[in-house]
Amino acid sequence: MPANLYKCDLPLKAPLETSHGTISVRTMWVLEITDERGRVGLGEAAPLPGFGGETPEECDRALNQALAMLTSDLVSSWVERGRPDAPLGKLETLLGRTPCARHAVEGALLDLMAQHQGVPLAGLIAAHHATLIPVNGLVNSLANGITEANHLLDAGFGTVKFKLGVDAEDAARRLTAIRNVLGVQVQIRCDANGAWTLDQATAFGLAVKDANLEYIEQPWPAADIADLATLRRRVPVKIAVDESVRFAVDVGRIGAAQAADVVIIKPMFLGGWRATNQAVKLAASCGLEVVITSAFDGAIGRACATHYAAALNLTTRAQGLATGSLFVGDLVTEPLPVAAGATRINDRPGLGIGKLGG
Repeated sequence: MPANLYKCDLPLKAPLETSHGTISVRTMWVLEITDERGRVGLGEAAPLPGFGGETPEECDRALNQALAMLTSDLVSSWVERGRPDAPLGKLETLLGRTPCARHAVEGALLDLMAQHQGVPLAGLIAAHHATLIPVNGLVNSLANGITEANHLLDAGFGTVKFKLGVDAEDAARRLTAIRNVLGVQVQIRCDANGAWTLDQATAFGLAVKDANLEYIEQPWPAADIADLATLRRRVPVKIAVDESVRFAVDVGRIGAAQAADVVIIKPMFLGGWRATNQAVKLAASCGLEVVITSAFDGAIGRACATHYAAALNLTTRAQGLATGSLFVGDLVTEPLPVAAGATRINDRPGLGIGKLGG
């Protein structure tokens, strides 16, 4: 069999506090597909209960079933077809309800296809692509927000994202103080992870109207698109949605309702490149801006998302791809580097991230 599957636990350096709970360890699956010449394609599945994707049990089951279907004939025929947006054939039925598992299978096949063609994955998808993608730094708590933000600025980040707590009034007060200290040159975005009521979100948006925020991400629960549209009409700050986008068609629903200005797209939770591309095209047709982010993925998932962002030339806003520093270790020997507020893809064929065993 050309495919192998590994389950990995990556501990975080410090617990990540969110309105959905605390994340201390990321469990992920790595799919390795080897062709007849010994080239290895890598894919990653990393569901995150409460945030997106299937359950870990469903992911594990789907990937183990996929192993039996990933024969040498299937792999070679898909890779030799040379179409990065092609469906996965009979695997689509198996993986239709497990987007993270699909992300791993498609990602490994795309990595192999790009290696076959001797181009980076971004170059396989688009002839003209970016190589340097601006990224935001992440501050997990407003309590030490100024100190942590200054560390990120010293490291070269021009955009800082703050995770907010359940107290909207306190968050508005702290963010306003942080803006006053950091000055106007720094882009500030914030994420409430759907923790607030409509009234709380409205009060927050009005309280920070002079703080020049880039956007407020998911201030209201994901399912309530109509109330997000109401909030957007009430406050003078751009609204971004994350948890509200778990299928490409969700972008169309959000656009039709005029419920957001920016859509946050996580390839891991959508199911890989094919669905990500569909979502981005829908966003463009609705006049929505796009930011691609990781889902606290390992190095393979982050590399896939970075190549997708590069292929789409998403360089106007910082993308959410600089989360590797949160982990104690990683999955591969040469993760894509982040320096001076940007991540760079190299000219190596495929993902260009070395071998397993970081």
